[in-house]
Amino acid sequence: MRLASTVGVMAEITRRRVGELQRAVLKILFEQPEGLPAKEVLKRMEQVVPPSEFEKSDYPNRPGVQRFPKMVRFATIGPVKAAWMTKDKGKWYLTEEGKKTYSKYPDPEDFRCESHRLYHQWADKQPKELDEELVAEPGAIEKVADASSTFEEAEENAWSEIEQYVQVMNPYDLQKLVAALLRAMEYHVSWIAPPGPDKGIDNLGAQRPTRNWHSAYKGPG
Repeated sequence: MRLASTVGVMAEITRRRVGELQRAVLKILFEQPEGLPAKEVLKRMEQVVPPSEFEKSDYPNRPGVQRFPKMVRFATIGPVKAAWMTKDKGKWYLTEEGKKTYSKYPDPEDFRCESHRLYHQWADKQPKELDEELVAEPGAIEKVADASSTFEEAEENAWSEIEQYVQVMNPYDLQKLVAALLRAMEYHVSWIAPPGPDKGIDNLGAQRPTRNWHSAYKGPG
């Protein structure tokens, strides 16, 4: 029964399909030089490469968790390690190398093959403890896609929550937060404007200390 299930999965997730997903991600980012939030990329993917019935279905042991976004995230591992795209603070960006590769390999299978080759090239330089499942053939996607995207999604959600929190912060609290961040970056904050008619829209008096000065005086706080 397990063998039949595995064969069915491999039939659904072909090498060509992985290449289609990878190229579609790069296509979306190609049109957005400033990058896009990962959730927006995943949303647009459904229009660029509509998911199959299998991809739209949920994981059997995870009701409500659809396969498609997990598969897309897993498919981006190769392009990231190949330096074709980057992920930072919940946003995905296309690199110059990614633009060249997108144009150079119009065929999805060729694209996936080059991504796979460069991933192996990267993996060969990593510690031997590297999870071998991450360099497996497309049939392994069903097995590890869900797990491999968990940390990534958690990080994206964290940055999104931080951004939302900062946007609604009291201006004076934001002012104090900026001062604290500057101190953490080893700036000496000499002045913070008191509450006034400008409603907290102030600059802070801050100076980056020299190495010698900082050793003698670290400033308040």
